[in-house]
Amino acid sequence: MESTLRVNAVWALRNLTFLIDNRCKGGIFLELTASALTSLIGDPEPSVQEQALALVRNLVDGCIDSVDYVMLEDGHILHAIGWQLQTASKPEVLIQGMYVLSNVASGNEFHKEAVMHQILLQSVIIKHLQNNDSRLRTAAVWALVNLTFPGSPGSHGRVIKLRNTGITSQLKNMVNDPCLDVKLRVRAALGQIMTFGDGST
Repeated sequence: MESTLRVNAVWALRNLTFLIDNRCKGGIFLELTASALTSLIGDPEPSVQEQALALVRNLVDGCIDSVDYVMLEDGHILHAIGWQLQTASKPEVLIQGMYVLSNVASGNEFHKEAVMHQILLQSVIIKHLQNNDSRLRTAAVWALVNLTFPGSPGSHGRVIKLRNTGITSQLKNMVNDPCLDVKLRVRAALGQIMTFGDGST
């Protein structure tokens, strides 16, 4: 299929899945399949990748049942997203990928740990927190906010892992980020991380 047609088709599905109920999301996912979504995420055309990631972002937005979609078929979708976050160069692809992980990180402990695995690979989260694009920095910080939410049972362990990889130091360097959205999210993330102590002991 021609790349323009693929972009437009996936874009239409992306728009269709925006804020729809879980029953409809399930139907769309069953028709598309995890393998088709994985293929679209890895499409040679960056515009298709971007729209495919935005489609997945919409599919996993909402309840935990929706988040489970990226975990099907041994998590191939999540692995494809992780691969894009490590290798893509187009900012829009990276932004959509980080927002998918942010949405997945709002799920249960299993989902959060899967996201931790993806963001800690090759320090991908640090790279995106240091990116010049404020939209990507915002998306990356949102993922951290969702991972470190104090009411979540595994938050303390995740905070320790994140501290050990230099995330807290990086966030402290961002408290005066020129982008207000980034600055506000950074302060929220640091506030949550500090509820577990400052990590000095």
